[in-house]
Amino acid sequence: MDLHKEVLKYKDELIKSLQESIRIKSVEEETKPGMPFGEGPAKALEHFLSVGEKLGFKVENFDNYAGHIDFGNENQEEMVGILGHVDVVPEGNGWDFDPYGAEIVDNKMYGRGTLDDKGPMMICLYAMKALKDAGIPLKRKVRMILGANEETGWGCMNHYFGKLQMPHPVVSFTPDSGFPVTFAEKGILRGLFKIKTDANIFVKAGNVFNAVPETTTISLPISYKEVIEKELPIYNENKENKISFEILENKIILTSKGVAAHAAHPSLGYNSLSALMIFLGKLPIAENGLKEMVKFFNEKIQMEFNGKLLGLNLIDEPSGEITINFGKCYIENGELIVSMDMRYPVTFEAKDIKEKLFSTLNEYGLTFEPLKEEKPLYVPKDNFLVKTLMEVYQDMTGDMESQPISTGGGTYAKAVSNCVAFGALLKDTPDSMHQKNECIDLKTLDTLLPLFVETIYRLAK
Repeated sequence: MDLHKEVLKYKDELIKSLQESIRIKSVEEETKPGMPFGEGPAKALEHFLSVGEKLGFKVENFDNYAGHIDFGNENQEEMVGILGHVDVVPEGNGWDFDPYGAEIVDNKMYGRGTLDDKGPMMICLYAMKALKDAGIPLKRKVRMILGANEETGWGCMNHYFGKLQMPHPVVSFTPDSGFPVTFAEKGILRGLFKIKTDANIFVKAGNVFNAVPETTTISLPISYKEVIEKELPIYNENKENKISFEILENKIILTSKGVAAHAAHPSLGYNSLSALMIFLGKLPIAENGLKEMVKFFNEKIQMEFNGKLLGLNLIDEPSGEITINFGKCYIENGELIVSMDMRYPVTFEAKDIKEKLFSTLNEYGLTFEPLKEEKPLYVPKDNFLVKTLMEVYQDMTGDMESQPISTGGGTYAKAVSNCVAFGALLKDTPDSMHQKNECIDLKTLDTLLPLFVETIYRLAK
């Protein structure tokens, strides 16, 4: 039996199941009874488990935090893990297609989650199905572990591995990055820059920490009209991403347009918040709180994402340069708040970075509230798991040039021991994760299905 050909027989069924999954809007929402991350993530988790059950696997839902799908028998002590998530980031604006419609146009399926991470996990699930139907004996059982809160907090993994103390697989991968193998993941530090304000203004930027904000809007008193009319044409000259203004209810409404991108790769986007702060720096801002925040951005941020002006331009050989994204801005309880998502190189420590931040922010009257810390992940290139996955990738694609990669993305590889990210973004395939018009090119299934069935086989045999 040629398993690589057999697995392609499941392609049409896979596409249908993935469309059903994409049509479930699984953005984190308000907690409901039995739904810790809201209705959408719970429904998406239940859908995946129902597909797994329909395919003949044993499934279990753990309080709608997480679930798993098992292939093998209970007597097998060792286990291969496939980790991924069913939640997605908010859709944002500017789509050419319904972000939850799963429309197929020119052999591409469009929708939030097609690449991150519903698509790759559904591919792996059908690869498991092909192995199961082939009846090939395996030494290790295979467990797909699905979380419902990866994009916003990892409460899913804390519940599954922490509170419930579920066993760690002996070896795992998560298809939540790119090929070939991600051997290093930068540390993640998230927090809020805050300053008290009594300004009678409105400001709104972005929806999530981990995406470059596409749009930022601020209201200012009408008294700024004359200076804005003077300075804005000068600012916008020769800029592709412009700032516009209108007068509404005796207020000036400024709107800055950018380009969304994943916070792990902010250079691929254009930060509308940073751009607006630079323009505001050309105005005689008098409002308390806003004045200090504008000064901070103009002196310590500008359009940078590598921390150079902040004195945090960290870099190392395994994982490269630090990235810093400012994804959200809003006013709440009398404070002007800006969110920060930092991905720092694997040889540095968060405590040293925070000390530098505290010192710098204090100069501007700002405070820093840490919200999330993830330590870096570093698995040497000569590790068994990295070597095995590299061999699979090379054998299945013929790509002998690509080398193991490092990333600023944070994946479930950090949730368990002996795990790395492996795919599912193929070389030279556009990365639309966290962006408008996210899509999966369905012709890549002809490569990905055989690749993942071989991956699972080699790790489990």
